[in-house]
Amino acid sequence: MKKILVFIMALTMATATTFAEEEKGKQGGEDRMARMQKNLGLTDQQVAEIRKIRDEGGSREQILAVLTDHQIEIMKERRAKMKGKGRNGGRQAPAGEAQDSETTDSDT
Repeated sequence: MKKILVFIMALTMATATTFAEEEKGKQGGEDRMARMQKNLGLTDQQVAEIRKIRDEGGSREQILAVLTDHQIEIMKERRAKMKGKGRNGGRQAPAGEAQDSETTDSDT
């Protein structure tokens, strides 16, 4: 009986942890969208279009097509500026974690 109870408790904790991580991921996407809107000056219509593209698993090229030439230029400038700062935006990596010298363009 104790084994069953321990199993149920472990399963409950694992489920709660997974749910919390999913919610945190959703918030991270919203935070990124808010930063994009502020930094690039996105209109509400552009935000809605980008959200739709992301929800449908669209490509980066589709998202770029929503932006104006000026917004794309701002984005490129910000990326170039951040590229020199490393993965953590200039902050040091946590102890025991190596900091990569290369960055990727996977985030929008």
